[in-house]
Amino acid sequence: MQEVIDSFFFQYITRPFSDWFFQMGLQAAGWSTAAVIVLLRDEQLHEDLPKIVAPTLIIHGIHDKVIPFAQAQELNQKIRNSQLVPFQYSGHGSFWEERDKFNRHLTQFIGL
Repeated sequence: MQEVIDSFFFQYITRPFSDWFFQMGLQAAGWSTAAVIVLLRDEQLHEDLPKIVAPTLIIHGIHDKVIPFAQAQELNQKIRNSQLVPFQYSGHGSFWEERDKFNRHLTQFIGL
């Protein structure tokens, strides 16, 4: 679990935050975590992506070690009416690492 945390964030996170994130991960049912990992590995959605017609915001950290940035670029190419916002100083946790920018783009996208 600690390896997941270490690869999740690009920027430094404090020990208390890391401990909290670790504990949150332990609270999830082990079978569900394993099922999600298998789903992410095996599910093929490429044919469905062009069928998405809703405006789509894709926020993705360029230093993401969980899901490479190239996959966000592929989503952006295959989903019509999508907008990709690269986060230069984030890994997978851009909601935390660049929270002000994340919140600004999200509220702008949903029209608040």
